[in-house]
Amino acid sequence: MNKWCYFFGGILFLGLVMIMSPACETNRKLISQPIKEQGPEYLFEQLKKNELKYNSLSLKFNAEADVNNDSKSFSGAVYIIRDSVIWLSISKFGLEAARFLITQDSAKMINRLNNTYFVGDFTYVCEIFKIDFDYDMLQSLIIGNDFSYYDNDVFKAAIDNKNYKLSTVGRRKLKKYVKAENEAQRVLIQDIWLDPETFKIVKISMKEVKEQNRKLETFYSDFQLVEDQRFPFTLHVEINDDKRIAVDISFTKATLNSVDNIPFKIPESYTRAVK
Repeated sequence: MNKWCYFFGGILFLGLVMIMSPACETNRKLISQPIKEQGPEYLFEQLKKNELKYNSLSLKFNAEADVNNDSKSFSGAVYIIRDSVIWLSISKFGLEAARFLITQDSAKMINRLNNTYFVGDFTYVCEIFKIDFDYDMLQSLIIGNDFSYYDNDVFKAAIDNKNYKLSTVGRRKLKKYVKAENEAQRVLIQDIWLDPETFKIVKISMKEVKEQNRKLETFYSDFQLVEDQRFPFTLHVEINDDKRIAVDISFTKATLNSVDNIPFKIPESYTRAVK
């Protein structure tokens, strides 16, 4: 693999970790009444009822990423057209460094720093993360929703540190949404913490059964109203594997249903790079 591929991988890794990252709540109101025991069916019903509803989403952010004590700051924007496209632009000192376009099946990148571009399939996103993601999982983690196409009947409910907690050691993708063999074999060990007043997700911990040494935790906080829906404006993510990655995100703007098209065009003068 040439030096460009390592550079591209690093940028894509930081960029995707950045947009995946949501953080722990720092300004929650005190709960006046004791939390009542509830079953997983009720909690999932409330979770789905209070999830972000959208057709498209536009976000602007400032971020800082720490990879093995090497800290980098950057800013950018994210556009999402639900179940279709995730677009990401990363900037430094007000100048765009890279632009990404991720769909159900593909991953593309324009590198402004050396006038090159990359085109590959979605598996490259999985290789960068070293986690067997699918598009639905990535899209859901960005906005703080639960996964749309995975079973919900394998969870147990509990109360943990003044939040509701849903836990499972065997969550699978629903068969009607399985497109590839690796999706059928993916089994998640997952914990979800819910705010007892809003039923918004405040933390997710996730790892695969076959990769138990690799762990992803996302925390969602600073919920503000976007139109009439709550959205987390302060985010944090940690990935622990052979290296530790921590990312803090501050969204400066969030707009619902304003994205009509995605600006992604590869300049004719750019050179295609190979993995």
